[in-house]
Amino acid sequence: MHRPSARRIGILAGGGRLPIEIAEGLKARGIEVHISAIEGEADPALAAFNPEVFNWGKIGGIVASFKKAGCQQVAIAGSSSRPDLSSIKPDLGFFRALPTVLRLIRAGGDDAILRGVIGFFEKHGLEIVGVNKVAPQLLVGEGCFAGPPHDARDIADIQLGLKLVRTLAPFDVGQAVVVVDRRIEAIEGAEGTDRMLDRLTSVRHAKMRARQPVGRGILVKAPKPGQELRVDMPAIGPETVRKAAGADLKGIAVEAGRALAIDRGALQEMAATHRIFVSGVKSEPTGGGEAGCSIAPAKGASSDHYMVRRLGRYRLRAADVTDAAKGAALIEALAMFDTACAVVVSRRHVLAVEAGEGAVETIDRAAQLRQWGGGSVFRSRKGVAVLAAGRDVNAEILAKASAAGLAGVAFVLQKFSAGVGEDVVAAADRHKLFIATVAG
Repeated sequence: MHRPSARRIGILAGGGRLPIEIAEGLKARGIEVHISAIEGEADPALAAFNPEVFNWGKIGGIVASFKKAGCQQVAIAGSSSRPDLSSIKPDLGFFRALPTVLRLIRAGGDDAILRGVIGFFEKHGLEIVGVNKVAPQLLVGEGCFAGPPHDARDIADIQLGLKLVRTLAPFDVGQAVVVVDRRIEAIEGAEGTDRMLDRLTSVRHAKMRARQPVGRGILVKAPKPGQELRVDMPAIGPETVRKAAGADLKGIAVEAGRALAIDRGALQEMAATHRIFVSGVKSEPTGGGEAGCSIAPAKGASSDHYMVRRLGRYRLRAADVTDAAKGAALIEALAMFDTACAVVVSRRHVLAVEAGEGAVETIDRAAQLRQWGGGSVFRSRKGVAVLAAGRDVNAEILAKASAAGLAGVAFVLQKFSAGVGEDVVAAADRHKLFIATVAG
């Protein structure tokens, strides 16, 4: 049994190397650790620290484990898949926390969920501390971190990527984008950085086979302004470098002091092998404020700023109106980047953002994602595909939206742009989809 210790720090461990590196770093500094590992997620190498293993449903047991070990501070680290509710084995603490769990499921974005998780643990007397506090040695500093240095020509692409991440912040979208010659080529949605790079690799290789020119490109990864960094600081590792090399990218840029490098030695070796730069950069100030400061929510981020009007036979639920408005607001915010002709939003959660691949591919990508509850997020017809203009709505789009289990399709009603014809409305009715206009 653990004896209480003021210098024992708890780690709630998900998957990957990060929890191991935190534990090793704390141990090297003479600080004891107690690890509660998530069943099916944690790396087997954590066995060296004798973790207690818990099913996702054992919320009460996790809290009790940290308290029994005398931990006052807990770091939450590691990757985690959305739990399949059918595999959860709830304890009494889970049922007591059920109202909180349901609020988190309905929260509408990862940031809201993570803040709720922090609030839950702190309500039970455990202080959640950031990885940057317990493992500062993992932070990427300013300048060349691995591989060859980036050059002056790369700065414009890197700053464009950081600006895009800041613009995405009010919508709680991903932390990573790919920029090629001042053009946005990929935007991370709910799928995560690795899967974004996988799909980009497929697209770029297809272009190469067709002898179409492709630039080298840069992966830019940074926290969103206002992001909850205690539990969701951007991280890169050897696999990030390997996937960037597979997509034939030139380099990786992260915001200095606000991103983690996992398995540093292997990362640096991989970057040197593939001649890919990995750099920490400072973000330019956001209009008179400090670089990386919080920004206000974009106009129209709520349905109050938009009029959503049904055209077809199938009704709009309140959730559909909110999703359609959020999608339209995101399209409007990204107009300056000449991207995002389509987005998919479900339960206020942005699942996919188009960046040149087309609306059909964007809907397909969103349909493959999993969220709370196991299986498709669209099982009971949830979510809206929002398109930038009525001319983009066609029979193929409607068929894809129906196959994905979306509730409907909406398009932004713009001045001097046409809507949709009666044939499109009739096709939506046949697919049992609502169709709607969104006007700001």
